[in-house]
Amino acid sequence: MEVFMNLNEFAAQYYGAYGDMVHKPVPLDAKETALVLIDVQDCLTKDYYEEAWPKFGFDPEMLKPILEELDSYISGTLENIGKILTKCREKGIRPIHIKIEAYLPDAADTGRLHACAGMKYPPGMREGNFLPVAQPLDDEIILKKTCSGIHVGTPIDRILRNLGVKNVLVVGFYTDQCVSSSVRDLADLGYATEIIDDAIGALSKERHEYALQGIRKIYAASENTEALLNRLDNML
Repeated sequence: MEVFMNLNEFAAQYYGAYGDMVHKPVPLDAKETALVLIDVQDCLTKDYYEEAWPKFGFDPEMLKPILEELDSYISGTLENIGKILTKCREKGIRPIHIKIEAYLPDAADTGRLHACAGMKYPPGMREGNFLPVAQPLDDEIILKKTCSGIHVGTPIDRILRNLGVKNVLVVGFYTDQCVSSSVRDLADLGYATEIIDDAIGALSKERHEYALQGIRKIYAASENTEALLNRLDNML
C-alpha cells in the first residue's frame, strides 16, 4: 500500500487518477467539435496595462519590468492560440469567439463584478477589439459578455446545441477567472471539455498553475498545443 506524506500529496494523486479515468482528450470530429476562444482581446496587452494600472495607484516606473514579464508570458500563449485557431479552421472545426464588451454606449449594462473592476467596455472601445492572432473571419460567430462565465453572459449553450456540438476545446484568458468559470459550466452542462494548458493564461504563471489545479482532470481533459496539433493533423 502506498504511503502518502500529507493530504495535499494524496489529493494530487487522487484527482490525477480520477482524471485519467474520466477525462480523455476530446474526439476531434469537425461536426461535433467547436473551438471556444475566450477574451482574446486588446485588454490583455502591455499597452493597455500601462494605461490602466496607474489609475489604481501603481507607479508606472516600477511596473516596467513587470509589464515586460507579462508581455513575454502572454505572447507565448497568444502564439499557441494562433496555431490552434489556424489548424482548427483548416480541419473544419468551428471557432466561436467571445469577448468582454457592453451593448450600451455608456456600458451601463456591465455586470457588477466587471464594473467594480473598471472593466466597462462600450462598443467601439479599443479594449474590446480582438487581437490580430485571433481575429474572427466574417463567417465566424462572435458573442459578447459583461461577466466572467460564457454561459451566464451569452447564449452559447443554445448555439452549441443547435450546431450539434458535443466536444469543446477551450483557449483564452484568464485561467483563474473567465476560463475557469466557463469550463466548469461546460462540464456541468454535459459537454466533453478540454483545455489546452499552454493556450490559456492568467495574469501570472503562478495564478495560471494554481487555477489549473482546480479544473484540469476534474472538469476537463487537458493537453498542450503540440499534442493537440498532432491530433488535428491526423484527423480523418
